[in-house]
Amino acid sequence: MISEILAQIRGPNFTAGIVLFDDVVVEAAPIVRYMRRWSRDRVRDYCAKQGWQITVVHQMQREEVEAPPRALLGGGGSSRPPARTPP
Repeated sequence: MISEILAQIRGPNFTAGIVLFDDVVVEAAPIVRYMRRWSRDRVRDYCAKQGWQITVVHQMQREEVEAPPRALLGGGGSSRPPARTPP
């Protein structure tokens, strides 16, 4: 069985959504786009380290899937967080 999860990430100045397919981020809001292809555990750890709250909004179990979402097939986006600029 494969799980599909919609989660909400809340930081001090933003709220963003991510979609996980089989515990891997396949879609992400622009502000957290660097999380694409991250595992569920990596997202959870990173959010905790940043002091952000992450909540599962919806979870669905699937028995059969014809093809993985397009994001899993490769293409654009970085898997590293953006560089911080000094104040």
